[in-house]
Amino acid sequence: MRGRKHAVLGAATLGAAALCVAAWAGVSAAVSGGPYSQDQQDCPANSDAWNAPTGQVDAGCHNAAVNVESGDGNTRYVEWGNNEVPNDPNSQGTPGLLSIGYPGYSGDPHSGCLAANTDGTGGGTGTGCGNNAAGTGFEANYDYYSVYCPIMQAAGNPCEDTNTPVTNYTIDQGGASSLDTILTQGLLVYFGMNDNTDNGEHDGYTGTDGMPCYTDPNTGATTDCNTAGAVNGASDGGGMSLWLTPYSATNTPSAAHPEGLLNYSNGACADGICFAASTQQEAVYHGCGYNGHEACASGTPSNADVFTNSSPASQSEPSNCSSGDATSEACPNGQSGDTYVSQTPTNENVDPGVQTYQDPDPQRSPAAPFNTPGIYAGTCGVYVNAQSDSVGPSLPSLLTGGAVDAPPGQWVGGGPTQSGC
Repeated sequence: MRGRKHAVLGAATLGAAALCVAAWAGVSAAVSGGPYSQDQQDCPANSDAWNAPTGQVDAGCHNAAVNVESGDGNTRYVEWGNNEVPNDPNSQGTPGLLSIGYPGYSGDPHSGCLAANTDGTGGGTGTGCGNNAAGTGFEANYDYYSVYCPIMQAAGNPCEDTNTPVTNYTIDQGGASSLDTILTQGLLVYFGMNDNTDNGEHDGYTGTDGMPCYTDPNTGATTDCNTAGAVNGASDGGGMSLWLTPYSATNTPSAAHPEGLLNYSNGACADGICFAASTQQEAVYHGCGYNGHEACASGTPSNADVFTNSSPASQSEPSNCSSGDATSEACPNGQSGDTYVSQTPTNENVDPGVQTYQDPDPQRSPAAPFNTPGIYAGTCGVYVNAQSDSVGPSLPSLLTGGAVDAPPGQWVGGGPTQSGC
């Protein structure tokens, strides 16, 4: 990991950048922030692992991506992606909160792709931007190093990045179209960015740490040691999405799902500190029992409101349990893989409204000197949780030198008894 504190502020800057890009997304505006998705980034779950071989990248994987697709997510019509940059300790970049690799170094965001097609591009994980000759459109791969590096080589200043740059394009003139799918499935506009943009940041969890298995203290049952369940891509970043959903326009509104025709979600996380704004309830992190993750420890609920800071990582994770290098990956009791995931609710949800919360992901490596408050205001009510925990003191306690502490988290109004929350 290239400086955890640096990554904290850099990823926070990514969140601000995401807000700026909202203007592009029709003015309708972790990673465990918002709708960020490794699949939408065309990346495998373990991309940006801290121990990835130097120079290695995952084919088609993007650290920043924009997708326009059918509401069911099955057909992409437009996509852009900035290519993932490799793990490279020699890459030099700009100083400041968010370091951008200098031109000629591997950490510079110098390449990517752009595609559009009336019948769907066919892009996805392992492919990146796709190409579909059946439809009308194009697919282009660009890398300005194809021009820049030869010039610098001739001037006696060769590029540090020695990968062969690829610049090409393909025009498709087929007549097929699946645009009518939008009428029934709606339309989704997605933007996501992770901290690999920060000069090749690599601090993701590998899932192969060899940590001991977790034994449930209540039942004595031992988990299957599948630490791959903790793999969640890059540690920091965020995203936003806008859905047009005609199929839900006639749904009966509820506190958890008040939306009808138009939905919006936005959020980001940076080393334990998260925020989200959404028009619907949605899962931003999956814990035990999800898609091959660890079996759930006794008493672990299926769903939890993420702002209640109910996951083990948000309550008790030590600051050096960040999975960002060989040392910090040695968390007590194998917490990066077994203990934390086994006791983390299957779905950690944000609710309609705005909220702040501690990242439920064991990769979060908390950086703030206090417990990040879990605060929510929206259709489900109002909730406040700023109490001290083993991660750090509450913000009031920090500001008053311990004289005043926050009360336990509680619903000020509304709460889980409301319909759907």
